[in-house]
Amino acid sequence: MSWSEIIILSDINDFGTYKPFLKLEEDVNFDNKFCILKTNEGNIAFSFYDLGVAPSVVIDNQMAFLSFGNSYYVINLFKKKILTKCINTLSTIFEIIKCNSRECVVFVGEVSLICFNLAGQLMWRNTYENSIYDWVISDEEIFIVFENDQKMSVSFEDGNGVVVT
Repeated sequence: MSWSEIIILSDINDFGTYKPFLKLEEDVNFDNKFCILKTNEGNIAFSFYDLGVAPSVVIDNQMAFLSFGNSYYVINLFKKKILTKCINTLSTIFEIIKCNSRECVVFVGEVSLICFNLAGQLMWRNTYENSIYDWVISDEEIFIVFENDQKMSVSFEDGNGVVVT
C-alpha cells in the first residue's frame, strides 16, 4: 500500500467530509495529527500525538494492520470490526511488514516485535530490554540489531530469538 492512501488532514473537522466508518483516536486532548486511511471498503479516520514516526499500514485481502502514535489496530474491513486494539503501548511501532512466505504481518516496535497471521490472530509477541535500532526481514527470520549493538535472529514460527555474534 502506498502512502498516498493515508491522507494527512489539517483539522479534525475534515474527518466528516470523508464519511469514515471508523474513528480511532489516542487522546483527543493531546492529538495533533489527523489522518484518513482510504480503503476499498470505506475510510478510517484516526488521530494521534505525532512522535515523529509516520503511520504504517498493511492491507491484505479484507484485513488492515494499522499503527500510529503509540497505538496499533487489526481491523476486519469487510465486517468493519476492530479485532485487536492496543492504545498507548510502551513501544512505538516503527513499521509494519508483511512476510508473504510466512503469511504473517510483523509490527516492529521500539522495544517489541508483534506477529499476527493474515486472519488477524496474534501468533506471538516479544518485548526486549533494549531498543531496536535496525531490522531486516527475510523469508525465514527477522534479524534485529539493538541500540547496544547486540544482534538477534528471531524465528517467524514462534518468536524465539537466538543471539548472533
